[in-house]
Amino acid sequence: MSDAIMRKSYTVVCVRATGQQMDLQTVSDYGAALNSAKEALTNKNNTEVRIVESKYDQASRKDKKQVIKILTAESASGSSGGSGTRARKANPGISRETANQASKSVINIVIAITVLVLLIGIMVPLISR
Repeated sequence: MSDAIMRKSYTVVCVRATGQQMDLQTVSDYGAALNSAKEALTNKNNTEVRIVESKYDQASRKDKKQVIKILTAESASGSSGGSGTRARKANPGISRETANQASKSVINIVIAITVLVLLIGIMVPLISR
């Protein structure tokens, strides 16, 4: 497949505070999509803005969509330059990624302990025979 037969477009999708997703704008340039996403974050009702890349292959007539950028109010507060946004938003203790990694680690530890207990439960009767 050559790039000549692939068409790319970028769609700005915002997630409202209610959880509803809205398509805001579809453009052919990534820079324009990024500017539109940053502008959408200035609205207090938008909690998250995503840039979705759509690739359309004319040969196979398939559309492939992929989220390539996620902007949140926390990530945009430093780039907007406004001190009002930083004062309004309290700094969270840990980021979402750190919390996800910690919960995955705890789950892995619990699984490992469960496997060890099961192995001990199987091995003790076999050894005592």
